[in-house]
Amino acid sequence: MMSSLYVWLSTVLLSVSVQGSNFSSNGWSMTVADGVWAEEGGSAVLPCSFTHPDTNLTLTGSVIWYNRKSMAYNVIFNCTYPGPDHSQGELCENVRQRDGGNRFRFAGNLSNNDVSLMMEELSLEDTDPYQCRVVLNIDSFQTMSMTQLEVEAAQGNVSVVSGTEGDSVTLPCIFSRWDSHTLTTVTWMRKEPYQHIVTFTAQSQGTWTTGHGGNRYELIGNPEEGNASTRINQLRVRDNHTYLCLVEYRSKPDYQYLIQKETRLMVHVRRTVSTAMLVISLVSLLLILIMIIFVIFRKKEVCSLLIEYTRSSKRKEQGLSSTPGSDQTPQPKTPDQDSSSPYAEIDSNRTGDKRFTISPSEDPQPDSLTYASIVINSSKKEISPLVPGSRNVTITDAEGDVTYATVVSTC
Repeated sequence: MMSSLYVWLSTVLLSVSVQGSNFSSNGWSMTVADGVWAEEGGSAVLPCSFTHPDTNLTLTGSVIWYNRKSMAYNVIFNCTYPGPDHSQGELCENVRQRDGGNRFRFAGNLSNNDVSLMMEELSLEDTDPYQCRVVLNIDSFQTMSMTQLEVEAAQGNVSVVSGTEGDSVTLPCIFSRWDSHTLTTVTWMRKEPYQHIVTFTAQSQGTWTTGHGGNRYELIGNPEEGNASTRINQLRVRDNHTYLCLVEYRSKPDYQYLIQKETRLMVHVRRTVSTAMLVISLVSLLLILIMIIFVIFRKKEVCSLLIEYTRSSKRKEQGLSSTPGSDQTPQPKTPDQDSSSPYAEIDSNRTGDKRFTISPSEDPQPDSLTYASIVINSSKKEISPLVPGSRNVTITDAEGDVTYATVVSTC
């Protein structure tokens, strides 16, 4: 069967006039690349487009790709051309075939009669000639020369670059120059779905023009030196794709050679604070501030009440008359002291009625001390606190002059 297929192909191809990568006969034409260079582990697109004679018929048929090892032709891809009845096979746009995996998929556009093939996960064994053939209900057509695929050992992993939404990022495309041919274009394609992004075309004096891509793409490398790196500006989340850089060389008569490099672009979403989150944060901060102010004023209020309580108690004690039946006379009231001169008094009801006064400190702190009175009633005395909640203090009587003092911090 393979021998008969080879004889049939040879017979058909003899009638085709050869014009480099473009072949035409009897109203048909087909354009393919003469050679494609790609790296191991990456992807390669084998381009193929055709025209057919004018017809009023609705076209149906198949697209077939072969590779040739030695003298045998092997079908590696087969899909159904669009028509009213798609029951005969898989539609080309939905096909992923074959070779023990989904390494081959349709990369063309049937509305433009483009039947290009993409090969993924390339290995060195994929280095072979490949042929495109169209079989329609009006006739069939294929090229005489085939596309030679050259897979070279990878110099590293497939390039991966990342950027943030709204920023810029550079897609690298470094390749080996082919000085014996003319560098004509640099084209960037999105891999899946396979879609044209931008084309840079060589002009005289080493200049390049941008077409079919807008201002978001800049050729920042020098392709004449083997660098076709391109910058994408104003990144969008939908730019998150794998891209193919296709560098085209041509020679007379119309020989086309494509160098293809694969790059993965990862676009990260820019994290922004929403208006709602900002309002919630501000309200929370305001509530915390209000609570802090409330605690501070509450503390000052408690301190003021404590100071006023102790002062009031002091005044009452100094203004009381002696107990009925006692020989003692009322003690004169002590003039009010400045709030910056705290003092404490110790009264003794023993014979002698001693009175001790603590003088203000050298560095008084307003409202930092409270007035305290201590009354000693026996040889083992217990000091009654004026401030509720404080501990009693027991003082043992001593001979001679004794200065009793206590400092109570209120705040």
